[in-house]
Amino acid sequence: MENTINIEEIMAEIKRGIREKGLTADMLSFEDVPYEKPVDMTSGTSVEESDEALRYLNTHYYIQPYKELGGNPLKVFFKKVIRKLTKFYVEPVVFEQNEFNANTAKVLNTIRNSVGDAAAPDYSGRIEVLELAQKELLNRLDRLERENAALREELGKQRAE
Repeated sequence: MENTINIEEIMAEIKRGIREKGLTADMLSFEDVPYEKPVDMTSGTSVEESDEALRYLNTHYYIQPYKELGGNPLKVFFKKVIRKLTKFYVEPVVFEQNEFNANTAKVLNTIRNSVGDAAAPDYSGRIEVLELAQKELLNRLDRLERENAALREELGKQRAE
């Protein structure tokens, strides 16, 4: 018993099926299928974006084990029966996920608050001191450059004599 896969044969069969069905390239493609795009994890680098994500997490961490039923009464009845039969399996998983979500939200809130407290000190006084020190150093550098130029000039005069 040989388990070889012939890719060319499979592709030929697929192409034959496409021709038989009359499918063309201008028909529906994957790009035309609506879907919810995944969250971009590379964005959210600003504090405002992370705060917005944290607010969403704080308000949506709890998941309902079941959605509200509506529509045809016969379908609703059968759905309720199925719910009763699967309740022992679905609810513990959902409750465990809710507990995990709540603890994750607490930890992220704690981290955000500690980062917010550490990042919030008023740097304006320190910036002012640094700017004054920078001006003083620039003035000192300018004086030293002028003194250096004067000394070079004097040295040049002494060498010329």
